[in-house]
Amino acid sequence: MRPPNIDGFARAAFFALLPAATVGGALALPVLLCLAGALSFRSSAMRQVIENRPLALWLLLGLVAWVASSALWSSNTQSLQWLKLLLLCGLGLIFTARASLAQDRISFLSGGQAALAIVIPLLAVEVLFQMPLNRAAQPDLDLDGLNRNLSRATSVMTGMAFAVAAGLIALGGRWRLVFAGLGLCATAAIAALQPGQTANFLAVAAGLIVFVLTFAAPRLMLLAVTGVLGAWVLAAPFVTQLLPTDQAFLNALPFSWAARVGIWDYVCARIWEQPFFGHGLEAARMVSDRLVIQGEDMSAVPVHPHSASLQIWFETGLVGALLAASALFLGGWRLAQSLRNQRAAAAGVAASFAALGLSANLSYSLWQEWWLATLLLAGALAGAVRRT
Repeated sequence: MRPPNIDGFARAAFFALLPAATVGGALALPVLLCLAGALSFRSSAMRQVIENRPLALWLLLGLVAWVASSALWSSNTQSLQWLKLLLLCGLGLIFTARASLAQDRISFLSGGQAALAIVIPLLAVEVLFQMPLNRAAQPDLDLDGLNRNLSRATSVMTGMAFAVAAGLIALGGRWRLVFAGLGLCATAAIAALQPGQTANFLAVAAGLIVFVLTFAAPRLMLLAVTGVLGAWVLAAPFVTQLLPTDQAFLNALPFSWAARVGIWDYVCARIWEQPFFGHGLEAARMVSDRLVIQGEDMSAVPVHPHSASLQIWFETGLVGALLAASALFLGGWRLAQSLRNQRAAAAGVAASFAALGLSANLSYSLWQEWWLATLLLAGALAGAVRRT
C-alpha cells in the first residue's frame, strides 16, 4: 500500500534535485520528472483533469501517438525514441496535470520558486567564471560539450522563469513583485552574457516583451502567441524556403545562422518527398548528405533540423503538422477564455509559449528527452499559477 503522502514527497524531492540537474546540463531532468510523475498518479485527479479540458488534451495526446507511430516507417529502425516519447509524455503529463489541481498548486509554486532561486545564482557563477561547476563535475568534457550544458541549463531556467514570476505577482505584495522583476532581469542577463548563444537571448527577450504586453491585453496576447506558433507550424516549409541561399547572403551571416539557413533549405526540399506522413520519427538522424557552408563541410542535417516546425513536417508530415497546429489553436483559445481575468497567470503562460516556442524553432530537437521535460515543467508551473 502506498504511503499517503508519497506524491508530496516526490514533488519535494524533484524540486530539491532540480537545480543540480539543471546546472549540470539538464540531461537528468527527464528521469526526475518521470519518477515524480509516476509517484504523483491518482486516478481521481486524472479524471478531474480530463473532464476539465478534453479537446486540446486529446489533440495533444493524438500528436504524441502519431509521432510515436511514425517510427513504423522511419529509416531509423534502431531508434527507441518512440518508447521514450510515450513514457516521458505519459508520466510527465501526470506530473503537469497535478499542478493545475487546487490542492497541489501551492506546493508546485513554492517548489518552482525555491528551485529557481538556486538555479539563477549557480548559472550566474557558470557564466561569469567560465563554468567552474561543470568543469569540476565533468573534467573530461570538451568546450563544446560544456557550452551545450550551459545552453540547455539556460533553456530550463527560461522555461521556469516566467511562470515563477507570474506566480509571485499573483500572490500579491510589494516584495514578491520586486523578486519577480529581479528574477526576470537576472534570467535575461544570464542569457545575454553567454557568447554564441544568441537563440537563448532572443527567446528570453521575446518572453519578456510578451510578459509585459499580456498584462495589458491578456486574452488578445494568448490568442496571438499561440495563433502565431500554430500558423508557423503550418507555414514553415512554405515560408522558410523563400530565404535566400546564395553564397553572398550566407557569407554575410555568422556561421551558426548561415548553417541554419542551409539546413532549413535542405529540409524544406526533402519534406515534399513524403509530404503527408513524413519520413518517420528520428529520420533526420539518418541523413547522410553533406553541405558546404562558408567553406566548411558539414552534415545537411546535424542530428535535427534546428526547427521544431520543420522537424514535425519532415518526420511526421502534414498529419503531424495539423495535429500540432490544432492543439496550439484550440489550447490557446481555451487558455484565453479561462485566464482572461487572471493577468499574471496569462502573462506567465503567454511568455512561456513565446520564449520556448521561439527557442524550439531555432535550436533543439523537439523529441530530445530533456527538452520535452523542460516543456512539461514549464507547463506544470504555468498551470499552478491559475486560480481555478
